[in-house]
Amino acid sequence: MLRETDAQYTTHAKKTAFADKFLSWHCWVLLGYALCGRGFSYWGVAPLFIGEITLAFGLVTLSINKSFPKLLKLPQTWFLIIFMLWCCINTVPYFPIYGLFAIRDAALWYYCFFALIVGTLLVSKPRRFLFMIKRYQQFSKIFIIIIPFLWLTSKFVPLPRVPGAAVELITLKPADIMVNLSAIIAFYVGSNLLRFQASFFILMFLINLGVAATNSNRSGLLAFLNAFSIVSFTRSKSSKIWQLFAVLIFILLLIAIIKPDIFEPVILKIGSIFIDNNERQGTKEYRLEWWTHLINTTVFGDYFWTGRGFGFNLGAGTGFDPLGNGVVRSPHNGHITVLARAGVPGAVMWLVLQLSWAGSILIKHFQSKAKGEIRWAGIFLTLFAYWIAVMTTTTFEVIIEGPTGGIWLWTMYGVGLAAMYIHKRYPEILDEIYNEDSQHLAPLE
Repeated sequence: MLRETDAQYTTHAKKTAFADKFLSWHCWVLLGYALCGRGFSYWGVAPLFIGEITLAFGLVTLSINKSFPKLLKLPQTWFLIIFMLWCCINTVPYFPIYGLFAIRDAALWYYCFFALIVGTLLVSKPRRFLFMIKRYQQFSKIFIIIIPFLWLTSKFVPLPRVPGAAVELITLKPADIMVNLSAIIAFYVGSNLLRFQASFFILMFLINLGVAATNSNRSGLLAFLNAFSIVSFTRSKSSKIWQLFAVLIFILLLIAIIKPDIFEPVILKIGSIFIDNNERQGTKEYRLEWWTHLINTTVFGDYFWTGRGFGFNLGAGTGFDPLGNGVVRSPHNGHITVLARAGVPGAVMWLVLQLSWAGSILIKHFQSKAKGEIRWAGIFLTLFAYWIAVMTTTTFEVIIEGPTGGIWLWTMYGVGLAAMYIHKRYPEILDEIYNEDSQHLAPLE
């Protein structure tokens, strides 16, 4: 009997170590996407790039973990699974027709597995949640310090291309930077978990904001403004948010006095969202026409139930091919893409899984805040701010359809599922965040 117990203990220890290694690896992968963008996504050998390799690692880890039923206690998990099954039904029949294009387009839903993987591993050992929080603390510091240098390097220094790909090693999108910056500012203001010298953080935040905002497009600016507004509203009594406001207003006034025309590009970008702008009106009208066509032919046409499926070229196949070479396959709106590929049922499922998750996260934030659980409130605010920024950006860009944004989104979704589960059962766990002994990944008793 003792031998069987020892064997069971050894097996459990191996599974635990395997899961811990995956989370460590996955954190490095997320860092790579955040710092190098599309350049990092092409690491590997087609079609097995770094994202797919990590997904395979995660699926193996999930298959040997017995805690998945815990995650099924959350309705948001079921909404996610139902959405994935529906999209799978709309992918499999098209694989013989479109081949790898069907798999490529299916990334929009199969990256959802990261939510299930991460969520399951965190609820199986709640102290892993502390591990992820600490990794995010480190990520926030690395990101806010290094990103300005990486951005300037990618813009002004010729970099080698990724072997076998047409992108440079560092290929950053300003919108992605603004999304991560939105979450970091929420984490700093709301959680009291990001231990940073206030003056240094504000300085680096302003540098990041200046670099990203002056080079960002409309979606990135709007994403940050939406997330920052949410943080400001929910944390209006925080001294940190007022420090940021004070310094930001002072610098803006100073720049306005010295060189007022520097704000013109930013003002034009924001204004073009709401007001017709000759420079950008063509792109705006083209997209609106494309979106209208996809909505009309899906909601009121023959594609109501199943959409056009995953694999079909939504650009060339519908007569909207801006470059004329079939490269632009999606209408630069993730919500419209879901509708066009999965039909009205898929779009409804998409709205339900997104709004139910975001609504629950926001409710958890206010509940934690009311109970004086500042750290929990900050974590839920960070998740919500990230979600707001991503949903804004995906309305205007291809974000969730690729690994750079998709893997990050569904990882945060999984962290959110775990946060809801752990907060309900182990609210005291964050009290250990400053205890160095809690760095080990031991099960919570």
